[in-house]
Formats: sequence, C-alpha cells, structure tokens
Amino acid sequence: MQTPETVIFADTIHSLDGEKQYTAIGITAGVVTHLGSRSEAAEWSGPDTKVIDHGTATITPGLVDAHIHPIFGQSVARGVFLGDAKDLDDARRIFARHAESQPADAPVLGYGLNVAVFGEAEPHGGLLDEAAPGRASYVTCFDAHSALASQPMLAAAGITGAETFDDASSIVVDSEGRPTGFIREFSAMALVEEALPPLTIEGKVDGLERLLRGMAASGLTGGEMLDLADPDSLEILRRLEERTELPIKLRVAPWIMASDAPEQLRHLIELQGQHGRRWQVRGVKLMIDGTVDNGTAWLYEPDSEGESTESLYLEPQRYVDNLRTLAEAGITTTTHAIGDQGIGFVIKAISELPGNGVLHRIEHLEEMNDEDFTALKSSGATVSMQPTHCTHFVRADGSDAWSRRLGGHRASFAFRLRDVQDAGMVLALGSDWPIAPYDPRLILADAQTRRRTEVPGSDSAQPRHKLSAREALEGYTVNVHASTGAVGGRIVLGAPADLTVFAEDPLSLAPEQLCTVDVLGTYLDGQPVNAGDPLLTA
Repeated sequence: MQTPETVIFADTIHSLDGEKQYTAIGITAGVVTHLGSRSEAAEWSGPDTKVIDHGTATITPGLVDAHIHPIFGQSVARGVFLGDAKDLDDARRIFARHAESQPADAPVLGYGLNVAVFGEAEPHGGLLDEAAPGRASYVTCFDAHSALASQPMLAAAGITGAETFDDASSIVVDSEGRPTGFIREFSAMALVEEALPPLTIEGKVDGLERLLRGMAASGLTGGEMLDLADPDSLEILRRLEERTELPIKLRVAPWIMASDAPEQLRHLIELQGQHGRRWQVRGVKLMIDGTVDNGTAWLYEPDSEGESTESLYLEPQRYVDNLRTLAEAGITTTTHAIGDQGIGFVIKAISELPGNGVLHRIEHLEEMNDEDFTALKSSGATVSMQPTHCTHFVRADGSDAWSRRLGGHRASFAFRLRDVQDAGMVLALGSDWPIAPYDPRLILADAQTRRRTEVPGSDSAQPRHKLSAREALEGYTVNVHASTGAVGGRIVLGAPADLTVFAEDPLSLAPEQLCTVDVLGTYLDGQPVNAGDPLLTA
C-alpha cells in the first residue's frame, strides 16, 4: 500500500459521500489517497509521513462560495458602508460624518445603501447634497445595480440627463429633464464612475490578497468569480500569484452584458481555459434583468411604481442568441434572473437548447410563480441562490422596498429555496459579495433559520423555505461543483484535498452557534492555508 505524504486526523470528518464517516485522511500529491479510522491510519503511515491531528474538531469538504465579485467588488465597496443605516436621517448622519474626514478636494464615496431608507419616495442624490454640501459624492446602492450621485459629481462627469444607452440603463431625470442623481444599471453608472479617481493595479492586488485571506479565514477554500468587469482582472490574478499562492481557488466566469457587441462574446469564448495555479476561466455569466428594488427587474406585471417591465436587453432575442452560441461552444453559463418574467424567459431559453451535456445555471431566482417553477423542474437548469439576500433585505412585514414594489401576492413567492431543494434540483449557495457579507458561517446559519441569525429578534420572510444543516452544507460544497457540471465537494479517494476545519461540528450546532464557531483552518490540495501571514508587497 502506498504511504501517504500527510495524514490528517479529526474526531469528525463529514465526507458527504453518503453516510460514510472517517477520522483520518491520507493525502499524497494534493489528492486524497486514504480514508479510514485513526487505527487504520497507523497501518498506512511511514516514518516520513507528516501527521496533523485536529483532535475533537470537524472536517468538511472545502466550502466554495457560488457567487462573488472579489476584484470588481473593490470598485463597489469604496468609502463608508451605509448598509446599516436605519432610515434617511441615519444615512445622512453617517455620510456627513464620513465627508468631514475626507480631503476637501476628494470625492466622498460610500456603498451598500439600502434604497428602503427612502420609503415610498424614489431614491435621489439630494441625500448626498444635503449630507456633504458642494462635494462631489457618489454612493453605490446595496444591489450594485444602482447608485446615487450629488449634483457636483454629475457635473464633474458631464451628465446632462439626455444620455441614452444600448441597454435598459438610465440616468433618472425629474419632470423638467434634470438628473435627480439616481442612476440605474451598469452602463449609466460607468459614465459617472469615469470621473472617480481610479484604483491603482497594485492597490487592487493588495486589496484582493487581503480579501481572499479574509475569505479563507472564514472557512472558504474556493469561490466563483462571476465577472471580469475590471479590465485588469486577469493581470491582477497573475500578479498576485507572482507574489504568493491564492488563499482560495477561483473559477472565473466573465460576464457578457446586454450592451456588449458580438465581438465581446467571441473574446470571452477565446478566454476559456486560461488559468493560473489556483484560478481558471471556465464559463460565462449573462444578465436578463436588473433588480426589483431599483425598478429594473423584468416582471410580467409592473411593480407598484409602474416599473420593472422590461429586460436589460432592448431586444431579448439577443440573450437567446448569446446563450445558444455559448452552449454550442460547450461553455457552461449562469444567468442573473430576478423578476418573474425574466426567470420564465430564461427557463424557456435553456429548455430549448440542444442537449449536449453542458449545464446552464440560473442565478438568484428571487420571485417565481408556480407555472414557471414547474417549467424550471424539467428545464435541465441548475440553480444558485443567496440566502442572505432574503434575510438581510426582505422584511416579514413587507416594509422593505423589494416587498413593497412587488406587493403581497408576488412577495409570497420569495426566494423559494425549500421548493428548489424538494424538487431534487441542484441548489448552490453563495453570498454575491460585496452585495452581502461573504462569511459562509452566517449564510449557512441563515439558510437554516430564514432570518438574520446573528441579530437576536430578527424576523423571517416566508419561513417555510428553511434548509436543513446538511442541505445548506451541500449547497456550499457538492452542489456548487455540480451546478456547472464539475465533480467535487466530497471527501473521496482521488479528490483534491480541499478541506475546511471547524472547532465544532457545523451539522450539530444550533444556527446561532454556527455564526461564531471557530474556523481552525483550511487546506488546498492538502496544504494548510496561512490566511494570517503578513501581506507581501511587490
């Protein structure tokens, strides 16, 4: 019998391979080569075998976040975080305090603002003009699909309100055609962001390393990076690997936007297969609509403001054409679809693709009626959802912007995780960082409670959609891989030794305890990840 290079012990090892339980893992050349008990491991080991004993800890397959934006997110998460603002006055106070700390000639930036603070009023940049008079200010809203800009910021960017776009992006104007400071979707936001001071490439490399180390320290061993929105993205990954090993593995699926020309799709196809030691380009992301909260989702019936009535694609057939081109090229896709008509359109498009074995995933699925859910089950699509998008942003009393815009009936079809799970579909879970925090412990807990578990007394919207502890864990392991046709997420012979080590058993802890359970470490290909090492700089 081959002697393993390393043996790792723990009192509990959840292989997720049926009900098989082990207490020892043997690893050679980064791959699991032995599984068994402590006594059996004594028979495998040789004099040169390295032994690591985690005692009473629990080991699971390495956790993988199915939806993150670790590079593009740095341009979103700039300035002061406004996501905890309780109301408009609170947001104004937080932003004013931050503005006082910034140089007088520098833009004042913020992110994470929940548009629910405006109540039933349309969001507007006047909030920023009041909080920081005369300052060029810019705040991305919590969904990253909209933003606020002060009047000086609009002037600096040359925004007049007459701008038009090749997709459903818009500069919102008042009855006299003047920009209000509310900016919807990426094409419009990009015009304003051109006037912001750019982040340096080395600064972005440093930021990425800090972020990925934080993710590793929270228990993640991988993430699915669903964009190449920052044109420096691949260069940033290469430069970081010149310094050190990535703390987590990344599957990169660049997005194709509704406004992109055909040559961009060809470029993304050509990028497939590019890779580093711990990252690879595999897949493409598409978007059929925007978000409910800012009125850019695609609904069968208008929302309470008469909005969310169209796709991001001015000609939705272009989405179908792009999807089919990618499918015929053998490329797995994931499509952002939030409104019910957008979801229904994507389900139909996927179900009509030729059956060539390539999987296509639908992202978010925030509001879906029963008829489309029935079609989803037979479409061949897989699903990726973010439990904290519901628990952080949707209130049981319907007072949030999402519920108010949809109305009680449609809001009752919110984030149907339980239905997807019970239908036997592949359900991957993730955070969509920076839209919501990336800590998988919080997300695994919220998936079980259907509320913001770390906040005592938080309410629960549609609590019947809770998952079990094991179902949630599978959503962060087996199902992430399976959702794109890959194999992984189990501790089995021949698998990469990507592991997460918890101080206690995440399948036995109460969700409230899971939020704060210690992560003792992670392994990538059998090597411990030193997430706390000092940062290296170029």
